[in-house]
Amino acid sequence: MKILQFLLLIRLRKILPKDDYTAIGLVLVLYAALIFALDKVFLKYDYYFLLGSLEIVTYHKNRKDLEFLQTSKNYKLILFSEYAIYSFPFLIIYCLHLRWDLILLHFLIMYTLLFLTRKIDFKIVKYPFKLLDPFWHISFRKNYLFVFIPIIILLNFLGNEYHNENLNIASLFITSFICCVPSFQREEIIHIKASIFSSKEYLLKQIQVTVYNTFLIGLVLSASLIGFQKWDLLVFIPLIFLMPIIALLFKYCFFSHTLLQQIFFALFLGTMQTGLPFLIIPYLYYKSIKTINTLVYVKD
Repeated sequence: MKILQFLLLIRLRKILPKDDYTAIGLVLVLYAALIFALDKVFLKYDYYFLLGSLEIVTYHKNRKDLEFLQTSKNYKLILFSEYAIYSFPFLIIYCLHLRWDLILLHFLIMYTLLFLTRKIDFKIVKYPFKLLDPFWHISFRKNYLFVFIPIIILLNFLGNEYHNENLNIASLFITSFICCVPSFQREEIIHIKASIFSSKEYLLKQIQVTVYNTFLIGLVLSASLIGFQKWDLLVFIPLIFLMPIIALLFKYCFFSHTLLQQIFFALFLGTMQTGLPFLIIPYLYYKSIKTINTLVYVKD
């Protein structure tokens, strides 16, 4: 419980007071409610639950204490235990449904992370992304997002081999999700102020870049679906552009609050099936333009 308390304080330090046990208790209650809610939809979306490990990958690559942890001879055990506790809701659900295959894959992802504590010298890959938004290049190099490209192909191969269309659908979702990652980065305000575009034009340019760069990643997915003759799923290719655009709008709506962006974006995805969140897209567009306009005139 002490370890769990420290993990919560470290991960949620922006919203949790240090000695407020009531707030910590509420977070634990939310964890229990999350387990209950996810358990209800597990049988329908079982393989999608592995996407929960992607958040751990992002957290691992962005943390600043890896060099300090390496001073301990047990640093790999520390990291593995931390991520196991952090992903506790998913592991509980896997155990309740006796899905040992998902448990094995989840632990395999965490185990792989332990070997990314050292800097790996890759040759510089010249990504074909448009540089108007440099965070596409930065995110793919910093978070090794290119690793997910063969995973997308592998999911389609396994889906075709075992006649499991859920794996093919998961490849659609993963493609769209990795194209959302650049939207969780922030450019300097001075770059927005120095832009020659108006607030509306600046946002539209960012959307255009997001669509273009997502299209490049989508080519891999499309080729994979065509190669395995999944003609019916090609109809859903345009949907992979939706999540990155929504994530971009949330970025500028909550430009100064990354955590709020993540929370509301997660809520949007969680209630997307109802169709109601799509009604707020015009408001997100309007609010994004207004926020950019405010940043242009903010004082240094």
